Amino acid sequence: MGLSTTRAVVLQTYRYSDTSKILRLMTVEFGPCSALARGALRPKSRYGGLLEPFVEGEVTLYTKDGRDLHTLSDFELIREWRGLGSALDLFTVASALCELVMRLAPEHRDDELYGALTTGLAQLHAQAEAGRVTGGLEHVWALVNTLGFRPELDQCVACGRAVGSERARFDYAAGGLQCEHCAPSRDGLDAQDIRDLRALVDGQALTGGSGRQARWLADFIRYHLSEGAVLKSLPFLRELQ
Repeated sequence: MGLSTTRAVVLQTYRYSDTSKILRLMTVEFGPCSALARGALRPKSRYGGLLEPFVEGEVTLYTKDGRDLHTLSDFELIREWRGLGSALDLFTVASALCELVMRLAPEHRDDELYGALTTGLAQLHAQAEAGRVTGGLEHVWALVNTLGFRPELDQCVACGRAVGSERARFDYAAGGLQCEHCAPSRDGLDAQDIRDLRALVDGQALTGGSGRQARWLADFIRYHLSEGAVLKSLPFLRELQ
């Protein structure tokens, strides 16, 4: 058994016993992993309630090759974003970020993905602190792009024809836009919808309503990233207004 220290974000926690909990972490060094925090639920625990989602710290783990569950030896707080709990919409977006990483992060070091996660959480928290309590979908799209699932928004996924600002259909299963020739529909995206979708996927924040935009994102994730698993955050993400 070796002792390793790395930066990590707490993605999720589970009660393990009356006194302990299991942490799901995204670490810099190892990617996603689980750790048992013995005594974390004791009233006088040295962790003092720090081991909660939306917290980043330097963790020291007892690790062993071939073991899925490591043991937490120490945790030093670096920064925390628990203020997201005061803004329901932003909390939902942050939860989606954490769940996507927990489910889909490769089981090795991935600095780009770790950066996308921490940047998203930090900027969502800044929005909450500033009183902007909606939006933030661009951070989930940034994570989707980093995971390698960026949708095709410039060419029709059916015929390859360039898609301009005319009406188009977002074909979630095919992974991008279908031009109006391949999918004529009154229920498709209009020119403004297409501009909004492209802006979000490119990481730009929008100031308008997020209802339709949230549904586009949630449905795309459901087809391409959930891998058959039920992501608890998706129904809430889809209902954002």
